[in-house]
Amino acid sequence: MATKSTLAKEIDALSAVLEALSDLEPTAQQWVLATAAGKLGATLPASPPYSGTQAPPGTPKPAFAPVDTPKSFLRAKAPNSDVQRVACLAWYLTHQRDEPHFKSIGISKLNTEAAGAKFNVARAVANATSLNKYLAPAGKGKKQITALGEDVVDALPDQAAVSSLAKRSRKRTRKGRARKLALKQHK
Repeated sequence: MATKSTLAKEIDALSAVLEALSDLEPTAQQWVLATAAGKLGATLPASPPYSGTQAPPGTPKPAFAPVDTPKSFLRAKAPNSDVQRVACLAWYLTHQRDEPHFKSIGISKLNTEAAGAKFNVARAVANATSLNKYLAPAGKGKKQITALGEDVVDALPDQAAVSSLAKRSRKRTRKGRARKLALKQHK
């Protein structure tokens, strides 16, 4: 049984957490809780312990639901290409394994741990970096997931949302290239 001072500390901590989360969307709340639990080495129950805190029926699942294994994460995200699979594995390394900078071998080992289908990891990482912009160089031959890569993983398994993100990304890239070309021609 907790002492009165310990109980008061726990109530104060709970109050601070609830206040901090109150202004966030449910998906962001779930992400914060799952990330904090991961950093502390704690596990969250699959469903809230109190029936009054359960989401109403029909509420969409949060994008950042806590995951136990890379296999269950890939199953939930259902990537339909090698590049999407690399983005998912990079997200998992970054957010679940606290490894924000990684080499292709790290992606390959995590894919093996997830019992994923074999694919050319080096080519997929190169494509995820240069073509899709899901990854970016992090120095010393390492890569890191980009904001676009995280957005894609968040959107999965909704392929229409992923396509929408890709279209918006391409538009920005084309505008940037057009601007650079115009500046070169102007000089």
